[in-house]
Amino acid sequence: MKNFSILAIIFVLILSSCSQRPRPFLSERQMVELLTEIHLIEAALQQRQNQGESFDSTRLHTTAAYTELFERFGLDQESFEANMFYRTYRSRDLERIYTKVRDNLQRKIEEYRQNQ
Repeated sequence: MKNFSILAIIFVLILSSCSQRPRPFLSERQMVELLTEIHLIEAALQQRQNQGESFDSTRLHTTAAYTELFERFGLDQESFEANMFYRTYRSRDLERIYTKVRDNLQRKIEEYRQNQ
């Protein structure tokens, strides 16, 4: 019975931590902007690797880009992960956010193609 009580307490703590907003808390608009930028950083990393740049060199550029991006949003790695965990717990929020991210990326692709 004692083990059950401990498990129940742990379960309640986990559920309550999932429902609390992280600090700093990013709005849906901010999450869309942030995740759009993250996907662009990752695409640039892939492009550099495809062009034969070394992994260490591309990782250095990527780390700097992530650091700058997180600073712009007032985040560090831990607070970013907390925001992602919070949104993942609310799957409809995350689905809506990623739909907007996809739309943003598609719009950027179209703009790029028009400027070629």
